[in-house]
Amino acid sequence: MSWRGGPRRSLSERFWERVDKRGDCWNWLGRKDKDGYGSIVRGGGNGPEVRAHRLAWEMANGPIPVGLKALHRCDNPSCVRPDHLWLGSTADNQSDMARKDRSTHGSRSGMAKLDEPTALAIKKMVAAGFRQSSLAKLHGLSRSTVNHIVRGRTWARCALVES
Repeated sequence: MSWRGGPRRSLSERFWERVDKRGDCWNWLGRKDKDGYGSIVRGGGNGPEVRAHRLAWEMANGPIPVGLKALHRCDNPSCVRPDHLWLGSTADNQSDMARKDRSTHGSRSGMAKLDEPTALAIKKMVAAGFRQSSLAKLHGLSRSTVNHIVRGRTWARCALVES
């Protein structure tokens, strides 16, 4: 008996009743975290909470080896369709994000003090002979920040195009 007085349902039954299989992605309809990843309690109410997509992988393919993550081919965090998932490391996930241009870089970063046109302008002005210290003062940056921009340590995607 379950705590509700009815027969105890299996984890698989509880899982799949929370999945919308209409469409290409099978979307999790249960509880989600702030990033949109689904979660479910393994033990019915007193077990550990697990991410829904990880459990989908495990039910279809077996345990996930230690150190690996269940990653989405579809980039949809609520998708639990097993053939949309693949196993990889944190580095694999970061490479996948960069390859798909989903990483936070440039002005997408919450830490950014500049935008792409300004970073490119700084590079062009230094190439034209302006002093890095003058540009740092003009833009309210440290000289080392300007130096990092010019050397491509930051804002590397803002490349000067030779014409």
